[in-house]
Amino acid sequence: MEEIKSGKELCDEFFAQLLEREDIDLKVATLVKELYGKKQLATDRVRKALEALRQENQNEQQNKD
Repeated sequence: MEEIKSGKELCDEFFAQLLEREDIDLKVATLVKELYGKKQLATDRVRKALEALRQENQNEQQNKD
């Protein structure tokens, strides 16, 4: 019989597997996993981190042009 996993164990597995998914941008997956690991996975923090990532990507794109 399988052991029943706790909510934390399920979340840990979910966030660990994010990096392996091909349908999720690696930078976004890394960012979300890091916020989860720091126990900072709150709406405002995620939004601000995604905005910073978007700005970083725009800057990189402009530097290529």
